[in-house]
Amino acid sequence: MDVTSNPSSSNDQAPSMSSQGDQPSEIALFEKLKAYPFTADREFAKGLAIILQHPDVPASEDEVNRTDDLVLQAKCFYFSRKENLPKAIDFTAFKTWLQSGPQNESARNVPTEPHTLTTDTSADQASAPTPAPPTQEPTYPSSFAHIVELITTGQPIPGIQQIPDTVLEGHDTPSTKPRRRKPWEKETTEETCST
Repeated sequence: MDVTSNPSSSNDQAPSMSSQGDQPSEIALFEKLKAYPFTADREFAKGLAIILQHPDVPASEDEVNRTDDLVLQAKCFYFSRKENLPKAIDFTAFKTWLQSGPQNESARNVPTEPHTLTTDTSADQASAPTPAPPTQEPTYPSSFAHIVELITTGQPIPGIQQIPDTVLEGHDTPSTKPRRRKPWEKETTEETCST
């Protein structure tokens, strides 16, 4: 009887262990993603440059260290592909994990992972230059819904050149060639000439 009760108790513990086992693996993935050296990865910098609409120049270190949604989504996607993960990292879960304060967890890992500390400082530096881009030329809106909202409300879309609806007067020239006849007009003319 003890043998049958032990497997059932181990079966009861196995699901709870696996559900708890998934949680630390997700957090471990988040920590690994946060510690990944994106600034040193040229392939990621080139891909991010395409997303940020300047494909000729790789993304700068400041752009790679940005913490806005677009860059975080790109990091989650790239890291999932780079690590050959069967399922892509959930962007919203990663973002909430970052906002919930992973600094406390990474502070415990400082002696074992000095690179995590460097990433934290670069993330702090990335938040400081964020106010600078509004002084530059406005970039395109990041989401389709935002563009639709701007169009429906009649607001100008940042980054789009406004072309006036005027016609330039005085630049037209009169035609010097005779008007081309249509095929049925030629037939009519030939018939009248031959009769």
